[in-house]
Amino acid sequence: MKRWLALLVLASVALAQIRVTVETPPPPTLVVGAEVRIGLVPGVVVLERVPEPQGILVVYRGSRVAEVYAHHHRDLVARGWTRVKYQVKDGRHQAEYRRGRAKAKLEVREHKGRIEVRVKEG
Repeated sequence: MKRWLALLVLASVALAQIRVTVETPPPPTLVVGAEVRIGLVPGVVVLERVPEPQGILVVYRGSRVAEVYAHHHRDLVARGWTRVKYQVKDGRHQAEYRRGRAKAKLEVREHKGRIEVRVKEG
């Protein structure tokens, strides 16, 4: 009986040491222009992707404007962009970025339960 108890304790310790790693694929990357690329916010439903002159409009379902802006800001900074201007007005986040001579503009706002993200190059 003592042997079984010792084996059970050893087996439970061995099982407790198993590490499980779940890899999620990176979010898709959208190409805005020659210089600008953005990654979509993981875990947020994309309702629309509309190409615009020199940019793109991405519409998400939700109301967490600050979180969506923070994701896109971190994404642009990670890709080598530097924020040179930032303004929040009436819940609308507007920012301008530079990378060398290239310029980009990011605008995030909530509109009727949807979050609209506009990224423009130049």
